[in-house]
Amino acid sequence: MTEISIAKQQPSFFYGYALAGYSFAMGFLASSFFLHSRGIFFPVWMQEFAVDRTEISLVVSLVLFTSSCAAPFVGYLIDKFPLKIIICTGASWMALGYFSLQFVDGYTQFFVTFVLFQGLGWVCVGPLTQTKLMVNWFARNRGLALGIAIMGISVAGVVMPTLAAWLSKTLGWQNSYSLYGAILVLFIVPVTLLVVKQSPAVIGQSPDGDLSSMPQAVVAPLVKQSNFQIYREFLTSKAFWSVVITFGLMNGVYSAMMTHLPNYLTTELRFTLYDASYVLGVAGAFAIVGKIIFGWMMDHIDAKRTVLTAVTSYFCSTLVFISVDNYLLMMFAAALFGLGFGGMVPVRSVLISRLFGVNKFSRVNGLFSFFLAPATFWVLITGYITDTFGSYQYAFQVWAVAFFLAGIITLMVRLPNREDAA
Repeated sequence: MTEISIAKQQPSFFYGYALAGYSFAMGFLASSFFLHSRGIFFPVWMQEFAVDRTEISLVVSLVLFTSSCAAPFVGYLIDKFPLKIIICTGASWMALGYFSLQFVDGYTQFFVTFVLFQGLGWVCVGPLTQTKLMVNWFARNRGLALGIAIMGISVAGVVMPTLAAWLSKTLGWQNSYSLYGAILVLFIVPVTLLVVKQSPAVIGQSPDGDLSSMPQAVVAPLVKQSNFQIYREFLTSKAFWSVVITFGLMNGVYSAMMTHLPNYLTTELRFTLYDASYVLGVAGAFAIVGKIIFGWMMDHIDAKRTVLTAVTSYFCSTLVFISVDNYLLMMFAAALFGLGFGGMVPVRSVLISRLFGVNKFSRVNGLFSFFLAPATFWVLITGYITDTFGSYQYAFQVWAVAFFLAGIITLMVRLPNREDAA
């Protein structure tokens, strides 16, 4: 039997660290525009277009739904074509939509522009592409790398709500989105073209910066599969469906919280828009902590215990939203909510990479997003319940039930640990 010897030597600089910084910056900027501004602008849109919560919630839900439905196709493209081309195309498309908002003068035009440009743009620049980049470049430290890279989304959650409130007062929402578009075109596109490298092999490195040598004779040949065979493998896998079910009840509720919480705080509880922005900032700050904690937990602790910890954080935060109206306790609830949300992207990305490996990661991640598409309607459901019953309290109760069921399902399914990796 041939003895395998693996020699490891750390290069002077591992380029994966630079790409983690790039993904951090991308997450910060793209989510600032896509995720963390809309809650602040939500009451402004209601007033400008003379519509209620349900109409604006429908726009947000359909943006998320469009992104989820496009994810399988974009996931296929990510596994087949250079990442930098996908990201630059999405950033340019999103920027075009932001510039187009200058010419919007009614709800219907606003509806079409947001859904068409934001939904398709985000799926190309957001976590779907950035997680693929980290999966390509890291193996041993994948959970922590994913947590750090996607942390930019949470840092934006700290900074952007207050900044968006200031932009709303000074520039107005349309000029704010034109500014966002300019940043996408003038910063994100050129930096992406300059910085992004598809994989360590492109520059003669290996994942995690380890230089490994392995005899050619012991390397098993890759089994060629057609796309039909690959997608059939996903759809017939019990492990795939266990992850879909586990995350299905949680996915989208954070978007509902980010979208509706400022409106809840400023209408039902009579706090100021800046007060609401600080609460969202606390959620973003603890989401940063969540990405580090849950990324580390996925590398070192049982996967089921990690997911249950996040579900518990979500559930307890919702109980606080239901039972109190004190501003400091609202901050505490937002902190718990952010902590749970912070772990979701690194946790599910690690689970998927363990189940199906690196080469199929983006295709299965895109398909996974597609099956979570119904969860994007949490934003609409929350708005509709509130318009129907006149209070957000009923919507919060529905959230709590969903999280409780997610915890029960997590206890029932099998989630892959590190030793189970494909």
